[in-house]
Amino acid sequence: MRIKYITASVLALFCLMSTTCLRTTEEFALVYNKTWLHAVEEDSADVEAYRPNTYAFPPSRGRTGFSMSPDGTFRLFAIAPTDGLEEHPGRWKKIEKDKLHISFPNEPTEGFDLIFIAQSAEFLKIKKVPTKAP
Repeated sequence: MRIKYITASVLALFCLMSTTCLRTTEEFALVYNKTWLHAVEEDSADVEAYRPNTYAFPPSRGRTGFSMSPDGTFRLFAIAPTDGLEEHPGRWKKIEKDKLHISFPNEPTEGFDLIFIAQSAEFLKIKKVPTKAP
């Protein structure tokens, strides 16, 4: 009887550890659950730079941005007509290792692909490619 409990405990612990390991090696784990704002001053050619909203940005007339969650939720932040931020709820779907398709099912906003060039906890470099839903 005691061996059954020990075996079950070891199996449960193994499952928990393997799930955690899978989650931390996921390609976009550093991006999730943060609001990323466009650091236009750091852009180069067709690659856009983003930093977390906690970064000490230089003054600007407004910044666009986004956030995404592991469940496929995506929020695009655009400049509103009143100069504030306007949120557009959408969805993301992985289409390649470092490429996501972003769609806005209930919004007039057009979808696009995001290609992640570089990422860390404090900096993103991405390429935005206009596209229609696959």
